[in-house]
Amino acid sequence: MAQRHTPFGYKIIDGAVAIEPEKADLIRKMFNDFISGISLNQMAKALTEMKVLNANGKPSWNHGSIGKILSNCKYTGSDFYPAIIPEEVFNAANRLREEKNARLGRNVNYFANGISSAYPFSGRLICGECGSIFKRYTEHHDRNKKCNWKCKRYIVDNRVCCKSGVVDDKQLKAGFIQIINRVMESPEMIEKRPAVNAVTESVELRKIKMQISSGLGQNGLKPSEMAQLLFKRAVEQYRISQVDDFEYKTRKLKAVLESFKPIKAFDEALFKATIKSITVESTGQLRFELINGVVLGTPYKLRGKGGKTHGDGTKNSIGNSGKSDL
Repeated sequence: MAQRHTPFGYKIIDGAVAIEPEKADLIRKMFNDFISGISLNQMAKALTEMKVLNANGKPSWNHGSIGKILSNCKYTGSDFYPAIIPEEVFNAANRLREEKNARLGRNVNYFANGISSAYPFSGRLICGECGSIFKRYTEHHDRNKKCNWKCKRYIVDNRVCCKSGVVDDKQLKAGFIQIINRVMESPEMIEKRPAVNAVTESVELRKIKMQISSGLGQNGLKPSEMAQLLFKRAVEQYRISQVDDFEYKTRKLKAVLESFKPIKAFDEALFKATIKSITVESTGQLRFELINGVVLGTPYKLRGKGGKTHGDGTKNSIGNSGKSDL
């Protein structure tokens, strides 16, 4: 029996989560198609015409049902759910969605759309130690409830793999308030073009190319495996490619900031319109990358294994208490 609380593509077998191969292939195709430029509506129409069953077992799809799949970070794997797509594919697809929404002036309210798995910081928190994304988890479920974020690779196969620290919603919101008010007070700081490094082939891209070359020289590689490698190569090439849109993004950033006054409380819409990513450094810094590439840092009190040697143990506060809004 289908279990509606289990994400599309998974099923429960003997109490454990298992991947449904055919649906997993469909999920990978959705991400692949979206990255290649096919719209959600086009995909929904094609799936409906092919009478592909959705999560409710009905041959009916719309852009919202596919959008939920593209925004569900469970497909990148966790302690509970096995991975269906690589993390870089998920990030590439969601960056494209955000860029498209921004171009169209859409104010995406995930909570109003019923996508409760999306939070303001989802997909934007990057581990300064290993480069993976941070994932959200809840600590306590009573009045002391706290929403924390830690590296996705903190635990892999029951072993500690990344020793980055832990941050919570309050720290991140306070850091954003501090950064955005600093920018509003001194807007000239966003006009300093960051240094652009020459694009070099990544280790991952070289690895994929070697796998493709090796696969072409033998008969054992299946067409589906080669197609998957070609897709991974395209994703990695897209990921490391650079477009010089600094002036355009700076004008856009200025236009957003001019419509706001310094803030005292976290503003989700302002955050999404101005911040591209936050890198959580184990040295006690949160590095906020604005949408035009300018990076600004603020200290925070480290927690978790990576933070034992930093800070004084005070929780939920930005490092410089004199400037913290909490």
